[in-house]
Amino acid sequence: MSSSENVSTNNNNNGNNNNPRVARNAQRLALHNVTNTTLAQENVLQNLKPSIASKKEILKESIERSNFLSTSSIPSSQSSNTSTSTNGKSSELNIKQNPINQSNLDDKENLDPYITTGKSLPSIEEENETIDSQHILNEQQSIIEKKDVSTTNSTDLQEKMDAGKKRPISTVVEQDEPKKFKVCDENGTEEYEWEDLDAEDANDPFMVSEYVNDIFDYLHHLEVVTLPRKEDLYQHRNIRQNRDILVNWLVKIHNKFGLLPETLYLAINIMDRFLCKELVQLDKLQLVGTSCLFIASKYEEVYSPSIKHFASETDGACTEEEIKEGENFILKTLDFGLNYPNPMNFLRRISKADDYDIQSRTLAKFLLEISLVDFRFIGILPSLCAAAAMFLSRKMLGKGKWDGNLIHYCGGYTKDQLAPVCHMIMDYLVSPIIHDEFHRKYQSRRFMKASIISVQWALKVRKNDYDIMTLHE
Repeated sequence: MSSSENVSTNNNNNGNNNNPRVARNAQRLALHNVTNTTLAQENVLQNLKPSIASKKEILKESIERSNFLSTSSIPSSQSSNTSTSTNGKSSELNIKQNPINQSNLDDKENLDPYITTGKSLPSIEEENETIDSQHILNEQQSIIEKKDVSTTNSTDLQEKMDAGKKRPISTVVEQDEPKKFKVCDENGTEEYEWEDLDAEDANDPFMVSEYVNDIFDYLHHLEVVTLPRKEDLYQHRNIRQNRDILVNWLVKIHNKFGLLPETLYLAINIMDRFLCKELVQLDKLQLVGTSCLFIASKYEEVYSPSIKHFASETDGACTEEEIKEGENFILKTLDFGLNYPNPMNFLRRISKADDYDIQSRTLAKFLLEISLVDFRFIGILPSLCAAAAMFLSRKMLGKGKWDGNLIHYCGGYTKDQLAPVCHMIMDYLVSPIIHDEFHRKYQSRRFMKASIISVQWALKVRKNDYDIMTLHE
C-alpha cells in the first residue's frame, strides 16, 4: 500500500469523526438565536406597554371633552374650533409619545420590528382605537352642525314670515270698491246703474282719468261734424261698386305696410268726405285713395312709408308728383280738417267695462271694420258701430247681458238702439264675400281667425233663427 493512499484514508477517517461535532455546534447556535429573539421581543413589548396606556388615557380625555362640547349649547363655529383644538392637542401628545418622524412612519416596511430603543410603532389594536375615536368625534361634530343648520333655517323662516307680516305700507294696495251711480229717465224711474271704473286709474298719468269724460264728450261732438253723408256720395256713378273695389285695395296696401288700424279708418274717412264735396272721374279714384292713405299715414304713424312705396304699389297708375298734387288738393278741400274721432278710441273705452278681454276685443275689431268697408254703414256714428261690434262679440263668446257699465262706457247706447246696427252686421256676415282681402286679413292667427269664427257663428244663428239681442240671457 502506497503512502498517498495512507494519507487519503487518514483524511477520510478524520472527516467522518468530525461530522457529529459540526451538527452539535449548529444546533447550539440555532437555540442561542431563538433565545435572543424571544428576549428581544419581550423587551419591546415591555417598552410599548407604558406608551399604550398613556395613549388610552389621552383618547378617553378627548372623548369626554367632545361629549361635553356636544351637550353644551354653543355655536357651530365655536364647536368646530374646540374640536380642532382637541384634535391638535391629541396630535401633539401623540407626537411626543411617538418621536418617530412622519417619513419613518410612512416607511413601515423598512423599520426593524425589534428595535430596543424608545422609538416604537403603534400596534394594530391601538390604531383601531384611534380610528374608532376619530369616527365618534366626526359623528358628534356632524350632529352639532345639523342642529345648528336646523336652528338657522328655522330662524330664517321665522324672519321671512315676520317680514311678510310687517310689509311696508307703500307695497300694500287697498282695493276700494268703485263708486256706483244711477241713471234715471225723465219720469224718475231708474234705467241702469254704473260704476266709476276710472277711479282706479287716478295714479296713472297716461290714462288722464281726470279729463277722460271731457275728452269723450268732445269726441262724441266731433263724430257728428266729421260724418260723411251717403246722399252726397250718390252723385258719382256706380260709387257703391267702385268704392268696394277701392276699399278692398286699400286694406291690402294697409296690411302689407303693417300700418296702424287708426290709419285705415282716417284714410277712408278723408276719402268719403272728399268724395262728398268733389266729383271725381273713375280713373282718378285710385289716386284719391292713395293720396288719402298717404295723408293718414303721415298723421297717425310714427314712421310713415315714403311716397315712393305708395307710387310703386299702384303699378304706374300714379306717379309721385300726382300723389303730391292730390295730397295738396284734398287737404285744401277739407280745410285741413283731420280731427276724426277714430272708432278704435270708442272700442277701447268699452273694453274697460269688458275687463279688457282680448278675445272679445279682437272679434270686435273685425266686426267694427265691417262698418268701414261696407257702403251701407256710411252715415252711422262711429261710437254706435263700436258699441254694436262689442255687443255681438260678447254674444259670440257666450257672455252675459248688456249691463249698466257697458251702457255707460259705450256712450249710453241701449239694446234697442244697438239692434238695427247689429242686424246690419249679421247681414254682412251671412252674405257672399265681397271684400276678400278684408276677410283674408282676419283669417290669420294674429287676429285669432276672427273672420272664420264670426262667419260660422252668424250662419249658425241664422240657420236656427236665434234672436241675437236676447241670446245667452
